[in-house]
Amino acid sequence: MLINMVAFDVYPLLKISNSRVLNQFLHECVDDLLEKQNANFDNYCNGGDIEWTKEDCHKARRCIQNFYRQSVIENTFQLSNDLASDLQKAIKQCYEIRKNEIFQALAEECVIKNGHNLVDNIDWKLKWVLGTSDIATTREPLLQVDLHCSRKGKSKREKYIVNFEANLEQVDNLISELTKLQKEFL
Repeated sequence: MLINMVAFDVYPLLKISNSRVLNQFLHECVDDLLEKQNANFDNYCNGGDIEWTKEDCHKARRCIQNFYRQSVIENTFQLSNDLASDLQKAIKQCYEIRKNEIFQALAEECVIKNGHNLVDNIDWKLKWVLGTSDIATTREPLLQVDLHCSRKGKSKREKYIVNFEANLEQVDNLISELTKLQKEFL
């Protein structure tokens, strides 16, 4: 299937003649899509490299984000031949570099949108306990885990942390259960 960039309003992109600025803009659009950093019109209006309005900037950003989204979802990348070859090359190059990140973000978005919680990151450390208030001398390792999670919020993604500690027996049980799950799903 040929994805028609004109349907996504590609015309504001044609106003970018500087390849360095174009590459910066494309990567900033992906960063915005991944919610790492918001695309900023001010980065492009002050230097004189692009003569466009704020609306042009938003249209171009939406164009690129929608095209990359659709390309990842459909697992295809085809640009219309109506675009200049240097523009096509820049769009394709950015896509190839960032495709996996876009896929990951879309998968996470789908999981959260369907009401499931998501573990974004795990921090852990191993502690050696020498005593407690109940037992003056005990020597046992404890695993301290922080799960950085996301869930569907009212307007957007909510982040929260789940933390717990586990002794050696509990860690063995956790590993055993994770191994069973891995075998079941692979």
